[in-house]
Amino acid sequence: CRRQPQELSRMQAAAAPADGTARPALLLQLDVIPGLDTDRILALGADARLNHYANARWPDHLPEVLASVLRRALESSGRFGSVEVAATGAPDAWTLALELREFYGIQDAGGMTSSVRADLGGHLACGGETHALSVSESVPVAEERLATVVAAHQAALDSVTRQLLERVQALCAAAEDSRT
Repeated sequence: CRRQPQELSRMQAAAAPADGTARPALLLQLDVIPGLDTDRILALGADARLNHYANARWPDHLPEVLASVLRRALESSGRFGSVEVAATGAPDAWTLALELREFYGIQDAGGMTSSVRADLGGHLACGGETHALSVSESVPVAEERLATVVAAHQAALDSVTRQLLERVQALCAAAEDSRT
């Protein structure tokens, strides 16, 4: 019996322009729902079970991979002077607390992947106010190949990252305007 090699997949941060002005520090806190804290690429079956794709892994556990991607995207936005992933930080830092609620392929009763879903929810504490955030995306999967499923994961992550950056930018701008 020959063993198939495992395929590692890397997620990339969506880039956003920076304007170089001084910005507040941001503390990023990321949690995941039970079942998603794994290095396996997952699918939600028709029976509501989380299954993994054979020989398909992220380069690290999903929370660490996504925290890295989101940290880099937030840093490159130019909105923050620094972005730190930690449970606690500087008292004057703004806080973005997120929970990953969905990040998996959706399979039908025959085990075919029809789409990939990504969903993040949480809150942004900035300027003395706390704002609820929720972003989600569903990306269709055209064919049942691992490369296609991984590409759909990347597209879903790119979309929720863009949505998150837009929402954070708008909330930060409103907080800064209210202080002036």
